[in-house]
Amino acid sequence: MLSEVTGRARPLVVSVLVFMLVVGPLVSSRPVGAQSGRQTDKKKVEKKTDVQKGADEANPQEAVPPVPQEGKDEPRIKLSTQVVNVEATVIDKKTHRLITNLGKQNFAIYEDGVKQEITNLAPGNGPATVVLLLDNGFQNRYWLNYWTPSRTQEIFQSAAGFIQSFVKPHDFVSLVTFSMKPKVIQDFTGDRERLNQALMSAYRDLLNFSESNIFDALSFVLLGGKAIQLYEENAGPSEYIGVEEIEGHAAVILITTGVDTFSRITYDKALKIVSQAGVPIFTIGVGNLAFKKYGDNMSGPARMTFLQAQNELKTFASRTGGDYFEMTFEGEIPSIMKTIEAELRTQYSLGYVPTNTRREGKERKIKLEVDVDGDGKPDNEKLELHYRDRYVEPGSPPPKAKK
Repeated sequence: MLSEVTGRARPLVVSVLVFMLVVGPLVSSRPVGAQSGRQTDKKKVEKKTDVQKGADEANPQEAVPPVPQEGKDEPRIKLSTQVVNVEATVIDKKTHRLITNLGKQNFAIYEDGVKQEITNLAPGNGPATVVLLLDNGFQNRYWLNYWTPSRTQEIFQSAAGFIQSFVKPHDFVSLVTFSMKPKVIQDFTGDRERLNQALMSAYRDLLNFSESNIFDALSFVLLGGKAIQLYEENAGPSEYIGVEEIEGHAAVILITTGVDTFSRITYDKALKIVSQAGVPIFTIGVGNLAFKKYGDNMSGPARMTFLQAQNELKTFASRTGGDYFEMTFEGEIPSIMKTIEAELRTQYSLGYVPTNTRREGKERKIKLEVDVDGDGKPDNEKLELHYRDRYVEPGSPPPKAKK
């Protein structure tokens, strides 16, 4: 009888725990308004430089003023040079210490074996732009017993931990959930209170399918597309600009089981998109406690599906210069979020103009060498380096400006 009562109380306990964690003393009567078209909150966003801009490095063009629209906080658009951006984290293998205070002279970049001239380097101690991408498929709300948390609980508590530990007023954080399609719950803001309220709204949002279209959601936040607004559905979908267009330190934090159910694009297509975007993706795989407890009772195909999902999350992270975390117990959330925060705050942003001007849509390999002690020899064997090791060149010449 006691176990039956305890089981019935489980959803209420989960709701109270998440509410206390994400709201706490920050309860406010101000409504959460998801802005359409990626409007900004007291901060301007500039388009990111990468191999898709056609201007010459010697004659950089000045920023273009924002295009007037209904919102006065419309992001600033900048025409940029043809630059490949590489976000890199440098870690000492022996001490696991993040290495900071390196200069341009400490790095060497090779593209397809040819050394490139580093045109710019910026440390990662400034403001960050982050998309919290949360799996809100309805099937994640299923729980087995009191001592096995639902995947939804793990996902939203992880997001709450990130908001509490990371967000500062000058940061720029967006909250997007997905099941069959992605939903923009909160557009970019540095207001922790608004993000907490948005997270609670997303947790209460039950109008979702039992699908987790991860590949489509990643494509959406990176490339942009038509956005579903949680509180502006009557206004219809609005255009959402992909985070790959953001200039400066940008990242995506994807929290999910990793099992894609019904995406329109394939895994190979998704991998090509994330590799080309130049945005680090930090992936947190949930559901591991249930898998370890009950995985032996799964059928062979079901077990293989989960293991394949973990491998895909690892690949998204390693291919983009992010990091992968396997979260088994809720007590691991604070340490995972602190690690992500430390890596984001210490990333180096390097850029170079490729000497190869070919535009055939082919893949190019990137190799980064780091000379920490300045003796002229790379110290890669002593280091753990996180950076994207390839990208896809443009497939056609850039369009000519209209006269």
